Amino acid sequence: MPRRPTVVRAGLLLALVTTMSACSGGGSGSVESGLGAKSVSLPAPALAGDTVQGGKAVLSDLRGSVVVVNFWATWCAPCRNEQPDLVQLANDYHDRGVRFLGVSERDDTAKARAWVKEFHVPYPSIVDEPGAWADDFAFFGLPDTYVIDRSGTIRWTVFGQTDATQLKQLIDRVLALPS
Repeated sequence: MPRRPTVVRAGLLLALVTTMSACSGGGSGSVESGLGAKSVSLPAPALAGDTVQGGKAVLSDLRGSVVVVNFWATWCAPCRNEQPDLVQLANDYHDRGVRFLGVSERDDTAKARAWVKEFHVPYPSIVDEPGAWADDFAFFGLPDTYVIDRSGTIRWTVFGQTDATQLKQLIDRVLALPS
């Protein structure tokens, strides 16, 4: 897999350092307060790979849409807590052109496949058993969520568990940006 330039990793790391750490507690309910929402402006890495569902997914194929990328694992309790909200929002925003893409991070693919079935996840999740994409997105822990604009720029990061209220606000802000 190609490595992203150091400036992308450094920029995302800076966003992490100025934000709360992941894997702690519930969503914030607002964009400006609580758990880990940070406004950024960084190019999204060239995320691509085989999916838990058996196909292939390429982030750049979704250019022109607002995209929500969520890193998760079956062994992560905050990931389990936020998954129903992610499914709800993926369904609610689909007709508005928002696409979701998961990344099953450092997890067993068979367990990830059972998770996708259990939660009725309507979007693809890239298999990343070795955790190779973590470096490219420069995140600290699971779960992490990135809201990407239509041009492929990461506009929001959420380090830690999000919820429907917080993520809806972030998506709406990115949808409101000029195309």
